[in-house]
Amino acid sequence: MLCSGLFLPSFASAQEAEAGMDELAMEEVVVTGMRNSLKKSIDYKKNSSTVVDAITAEDIGKFPDQNIAESLQRITGVTIDRSGGEGQLLTVRGMGPEFNSTLLNGRTLATTSGGRAFSFDIMASELVSGAEVHKTQSAYLQEGSIGATVNIKTLKPMDFPGFQAVGSVKGLYDGMTGKVKPQVSGLISDTFADDTFGVLASFSYYNRESRYDKANTAYYRKYDSVEIDGQTYSDIYFPRNYDQIAQTETRERLSGTLVLQYRPTDDVEITADALYSKLDVQYRQDVFPHWFTTGTAKNPVFDDNNTVVKADFEGTFVESLVRQSDAKNELIAGGFNVDWDVSENWKMIFDVSVSKAESDPKKGWSDTVIGRPGDFSYDRSAGDLVPTMGYSNFDESDPLTAGWGSLQGTRIEDEVLEAKFDNNYFIEDAGPLVKVGFGGMFSNRTLGSTYGETEYPLPWIFADNSSRIVLPTSMFHPYDADGFLSGASGSPTETWPTYDSDEFLNFLLSEEAISQLDDPEPIRELIARTGGFTMIPDPAAYEVNEKVKALYVDVHLEGDVADMPWSVVAGLRYVETKSKSIGQQVALLDLIPAPTTPGEVIAIRSDDYVPVEVKNTYHDFLPSLNAKLNMTDNVIARFAFSKSLTRPELDEMSPLTSYSGGSLDNLTGSGSNPKLSPYLSTNFDLSLEWYYSDASYVAVSGFHKDIDGYIGSSEVSETVVLTSGTYNYEISRPVNLHSTKIKGIEVAAQHMFTSLPSPFDGLGIMANATFLDSSSSTDVEGEKLPLIGLSDSQNLILFYEKGPFQARIAYNNRDRFMQQKPLSYRDGHYVDDYHQIDITASYDIDDNFTVFFEGINITNELYITTAEYKNQIIEVIENGPRYSIGIRGKF
Repeated sequence: MLCSGLFLPSFASAQEAEAGMDELAMEEVVVTGMRNSLKKSIDYKKNSSTVVDAITAEDIGKFPDQNIAESLQRITGVTIDRSGGEGQLLTVRGMGPEFNSTLLNGRTLATTSGGRAFSFDIMASELVSGAEVHKTQSAYLQEGSIGATVNIKTLKPMDFPGFQAVGSVKGLYDGMTGKVKPQVSGLISDTFADDTFGVLASFSYYNRESRYDKANTAYYRKYDSVEIDGQTYSDIYFPRNYDQIAQTETRERLSGTLVLQYRPTDDVEITADALYSKLDVQYRQDVFPHWFTTGTAKNPVFDDNNTVVKADFEGTFVESLVRQSDAKNELIAGGFNVDWDVSENWKMIFDVSVSKAESDPKKGWSDTVIGRPGDFSYDRSAGDLVPTMGYSNFDESDPLTAGWGSLQGTRIEDEVLEAKFDNNYFIEDAGPLVKVGFGGMFSNRTLGSTYGETEYPLPWIFADNSSRIVLPTSMFHPYDADGFLSGASGSPTETWPTYDSDEFLNFLLSEEAISQLDDPEPIRELIARTGGFTMIPDPAAYEVNEKVKALYVDVHLEGDVADMPWSVVAGLRYVETKSKSIGQQVALLDLIPAPTTPGEVIAIRSDDYVPVEVKNTYHDFLPSLNAKLNMTDNVIARFAFSKSLTRPELDEMSPLTSYSGGSLDNLTGSGSNPKLSPYLSTNFDLSLEWYYSDASYVAVSGFHKDIDGYIGSSEVSETVVLTSGTYNYEISRPVNLHSTKIKGIEVAAQHMFTSLPSPFDGLGIMANATFLDSSSSTDVEGEKLPLIGLSDSQNLILFYEKGPFQARIAYNNRDRFMQQKPLSYRDGHYVDDYHQIDITASYDIDDNFTVFFEGINITNELYITTAEYKNQIIEVIENGPRYSIGIRGKF
């Protein structure tokens, strides 16, 4: 169950961390349920030496929420981003997913994000015994996070000696599709030979068919001056487009774990464990797009912010778009661990692990467009979330024609090899010095990325013809969008033409389509050479290898001052990071004058790809100090200081750069930056906790982060020497730009109403809130902006547990935050306040069987994104509620 306080058991060394969480896992299965889980967690919190939050399973295979990320969002300072309505990415104390490290049993997890952010939706919550969220740094703790280090714990057979078998079956109902899909999980564990050998195996199968509706405008373009319908307007905002998107999605996840443990003596424990998880995601988007241009706009109407809220568009195409994807994501993780009490004073742990993640786009995701001539009108003047669209000069008997067709996708492979060596040496009769910890780590991580797409000019050729290719009427049928965005104000269009994208692409390869081209022979040759609409891998792939060596030492001090016990853990971690970025790219050979445009040049590139390799090395010293003062038996004060780092995103370290032609006065290019330095943060924490009764407390904490080396995109001047001369290019690439500061306050409380008369003595409440500020953050031009993802957040949880009945209602709110920074042609994008209510209830039929019910987003809240002005709607998304009912057995 969620430990909603600020500080849960943290441990001064890796060895203590393992021992503490193992003890926690044992006690979870002895005394189960929400209240007992919370009570045990508070006991650990009270005795912790550093700042850690945690979630523990209420019983074997019973996590508080269906999704790990959705449980973690109940923790103070933690917010999440969702995909398809499911929790996926974590932000902690305003630091986005790329600033938070995710570990599995203390080991780095590979990811398919292309960077360092971990997607929690790939892992089943039924396989997890608990999760720790480390908010402050210690010398023993693996570096890499400025926000938090999240350590996911899986079950082990020696956590609960003897035979254990647990299984559950439930049906998942999606409120948007009305369909029910299954979820099944199971676990078997046993120990043998006087509990010296144990085996545990678990699995989880999950299937969900969902739909979400979205109204989308890419951005509102800022014009200093523009002509519309023969009149010049100044300082206006013009919507780029309006799309209606209905996405149906099928998620199928299969996960499993296997753990072997051997304890040959009381002093040695050997563990080998493995995890496998596969997530297949198939989706189809039926899109009704409308492209807006100032050249086709008539009769514009503006609001008080000079935003176009109403206009007619003439001489356009009324189009339909279909996107389809079938992708597979796999995660494999395994390790070998030896925990050895070498002597009464010396404890040693050796751990080696491997983790591999792969994202396979299979044949790629298809992007296809069809359309016919017509005019349309756009009206958002009433202030609705969804505009009203009207159509004229539109003949449904006109043939539909091809606009675009392509396949594309990116394959990502990420592999992490790690080895760790941790020691604790306990010291007697040395005054306040009670223990010294020391150890080291080596990590070797390799990320590879390969992009592929349909070879040019095949995607465009059918629309660029003198007359667009006519498509057979039998290919199309009306898409029924009845009920589209039913929770949003406005009048969305409820039907538009749709089709099967595979049938569409196959038709374009037929002789019936090719014969309509002005010059069909080159396309016949291209199709014969490439196979047509296939995903051709781009030779300009890249690979980033990162090797990390780390050494640490810490000292543990204890004593009393004025009859108040105190403890201090002080340490230093040294880290060396070496990276090598390699890739293939087309070389820029020369620039030649454009034959028809004076002052412009054409880039001449090589036919072959040339290898590129860039190396980088940096060293960091990371001190830390965690102090605790027991002012009374029930009041604890804490202070923490540390320096921490987050390395650049791996996909920002590609060695590839592209150079364009164009005006000699404005030669530009773009690329990544393998020479990036890490973000470095100096952190301070201060807190006060009051445990005023059993399992009830109030806690307040404040923190401050001073971050240097913040990475952002910038124009970098580079000199390029070619045969015809020396040229100055402005290359857009990520660079270490500036510093920023984050400060915040976290408040948490938990109360058990045990003093009330029965049956009300089963009530409990948890509440927390986080308030953040980053006013000193700046963009490239020096303008002060909030950090992306930085927002206040609140949680309120009411629960009841009495006898065989348990129930919980959880409210989570995240305040408005910046999603995308402003660019030269548009303002920033912001996600509006979003709150969600989830419920759970269960009833123990007997000692073995429990029936349960779960509801997520039961009030069907909308996810809304706007530009700087709230009436500039960027996105409105309706994910709908979802419910499940099932039965769980334990033997």
